[in-house]
Formats: sequence, structure tokens, C-alpha cells
Amino acid sequence: MDLLKRMIEGYDQQKAMDAINEKDYWQDVIRATQNQLIMQEDLSGIEVHADIPCAVVYIGTIKGLIPVHEFIANQKNHVNTLEDLKDEKKMNKSYQFLRSMMGQKIAFLIKGYDRKENLFTASRKEALVAMQKLTEEELAHKEKTMAVVRNVNPYRAIVDIGGVSATLSAVEYQHGWTDDITDHLQVGDHLVVKIINIDKEKGRVEVSRKALIPNPWEKIDLRDKCEYSCEITGVRERGCYFRLKTQNGYVDGFMRHPRHEVLNRGDKALVKILNIDKEKQRIFGLYVRPLKVS
Repeated sequence: MDLLKRMIEGYDQQKAMDAINEKDYWQDVIRATQNQLIMQEDLSGIEVHADIPCAVVYIGTIKGLIPVHEFIANQKNHVNTLEDLKDEKKMNKSYQFLRSMMGQKIAFLIKGYDRKENLFTASRKEALVAMQKLTEEELAHKEKTMAVVRNVNPYRAIVDIGGVSATLSAVEYQHGWTDDITDHLQVGDHLVVKIINIDKEKGRVEVSRKALIPNPWEKIDLRDKCEYSCEITGVRERGCYFRLKTQNGYVDGFMRHPRHEVLNRGDKALVKILNIDKEKQRIFGLYVRPLKVS
């Protein structure tokens, strides 16, 4: 064996040991089944088995199937039970949801396995219910938590904080103006947020990233009647929002449209500060001229 090692250019002892001792993924599957461990793997496909669409996941080389009625946790107009499989509209809605989750990491509990077929069956629904229960217990004892973005549009992001969906509105993303939160977040992003409201009756949770970020208004070093470079962050009918750099981060202001120029989001400009209202955290400015940034 020593002779063989010397005759292989690029021989690596650790890689050789890994090749000899190939991981037995069935140990992970059996342990997860016995201990009811929540697993997380990428959703890699959708297959139909016995006329039922199933999400496909893999633990190593072992294939897992999650039937559509075990994928979604009690959502209206989706397949939640075997009886719902007969409803064409619910089936179409659920199939679209499965497709939207493709490539994302999903949680599941293993419900059974067949070593001969190298296959296991699982339930995402039961995993979400278990995670939600643990999360709701923890929410009473903590203010901030990790969140994963599941959906986002210009005005808000829907984030998962552990089996519980929460809303992060654009105004709670950062201090100042956020014209389009999709400029900052995309599906799959991780961020730390503060829980600012829980409505158990309506099943709503609201979170804030802004609440965990130092407020630049607490020590603002800008001055009235002075001129600063800025970036246009939003364009509305009555005027434009602009962003200014300070010692402690960025603040936003508002100015009327210039008479002879059309400004767009992302443009650089020189602005003169007309008024700073620290109490209301507002800045009003006057457009001076465009800035060319190389």
C-alpha cells in the first residue's frame, strides 16, 4: 500500500480515508426518525407518485418524498388533507407553491423509510408545526431572533422566524426612506430582527431590523444652509427623497423637483439643506445641481 501511495501524484491521505470510509447516510436517516429530529435539505425536484405530487429531497444519496398534503401547513385554498387532493383548484395552487420553493432549503420530519428502495417519506407540515410551537414559546422570552426571507416585494418582506411567518415592512428595514426593499433583500437572505408586535388572535407577527440599528439622528453632524452631496433614493409626484452621509450612518431628506431637470433614483446631486428638524427627524433641501461620479 505504501508503494501505491508513492506512485500516485497528488495523493492526499485525508481524501483517501474519506474514499475508503464512505459516509453511511442511513445512520442519519435512522437517527432522525428515532429521535424525531427536524432535518433541512434543498428542495431538488417534484415527482408524481400514486397520482400525488411529491417534493423531492436528498439526505446524501438517499431520496426523500414529501407528499403535497404533507408539505403545506393549514393554508387556505391549498391541499392540506387527502380529501383536498380531489380539488383541482387547490391542487394547482399547491403545485405552484411547490415550484416557488424549488432550490430552497426546507425543513421536514422523517415518517418512514425503505432501505431496499433507498427511500424515505417525510412531512414538512409536521416539522413546521413543531417549529412554530417552539418559536411561540420562545417569543415570550426574547426580543430579537434570526429571520430568513421567504418572499419579498417593494413594500415588505415575509420572513420565517422558525415556523412562524412575520412581516418586515419597508419602513422597518432601516432608518430613513426605503423606496424599494427588494434593492436590499432577496429570498433566502438571513438577517437579525426585533419582534415589535404579536397578534395571536390574527396570527400576525411584525418584526423590525431598524430597531436593532443605531439611529444616526441621535448625533447628526449636518448643518443648515450648507451644501452636501447626496443620492436620490425615491421619486414621487411632489418631489424626491435623497440620502446624506453622516458620522453615524445615512439619513434621508426631501426636496421639491428641480424646474429644468428630471431626477431618477440612483442619481447623484448637490443639495443645500434648508431645514433640519431633529425632533421629527426630517430634512428639507433645495436642489443645486447634478453631480457626475466617475
